[in-house]
Amino acid sequence: MKKTNQLFPFILFAALSMFIITSCEDPVDPPQNSKPPAQLVSVGQAKEMFDAYSERRVQLIRNYESSIDSTQDFHPTRFGEYDYETMKQYMAFIESEAKLANVRISGLRFYLVNYPNAGQFGDGNDIKYPRQNSFVLVPTTKSDGEELGFITRKTADGGRTVVYIKDWLKEQPGGDTPEQQRTNKQNQTTGALNATGSPGFAKPKFMFINAMMGANMSVDDGDDVSLLLNESNLVPPPPQQGTDFDD
Repeated sequence: MKKTNQLFPFILFAALSMFIITSCEDPVDPPQNSKPPAQLVSVGQAKEMFDAYSERRVQLIRNYESSIDSTQDFHPTRFGEYDYETMKQYMAFIESEAKLANVRISGLRFYLVNYPNAGQFGDGNDIKYPRQNSFVLVPTTKSDGEELGFITRKTADGGRTVVYIKDWLKEQPGGDTPEQQRTNKQNQTTGALNATGSPGFAKPKFMFINAMMGANMSVDDGDDVSLLLNESNLVPPPPQQGTDFDD
């Protein structure tokens, strides 16, 4: 017991020394924010662009759609959105497909599109927002100095090969319009011929990331894997809500 009491001052001195040394060390720097991309714009600039679209485009779209169908009030689309987890899933998905195809993603294109005034697309998928504007995200890669949108295609060994969208379109029989594709789909069961004299056909089915369902739609047939993202929540149509830039 006496020996322990004699050692106590030395133990206390050592502990105090370590505390002083530790306190004098440089504090750990807090984590730094990532460098912002050069393409960021201010809220004020975004508001100006939003208002310019409201003044120069919204009424034109409304007038055009009303001239076609005046039985219902048409509300042009103001934005589409995905939840953050869907976007992370999409980015991880296209990166994994690109890696399998040994291709580097160099960009993302946002194609402005319009849903046909119909109940279904040519491939039989339902059209949720007829007549409404939307956008499609397309990954791109560089090929011979040109930026090209692409999808992937399954190979016999379970891998992937890259297929440029412009080449995929050339592969489709007849180059039929969406309306003709819908007719062809109906003719499949009867063996009728399409406008080009070839049997009716349906486009190869893709694997789509579906933000509305929160899951991948399975590939039914064909070896093509789409990397094109759509199916966002559009506003309007319903649910009606304001935007971030409304006055």
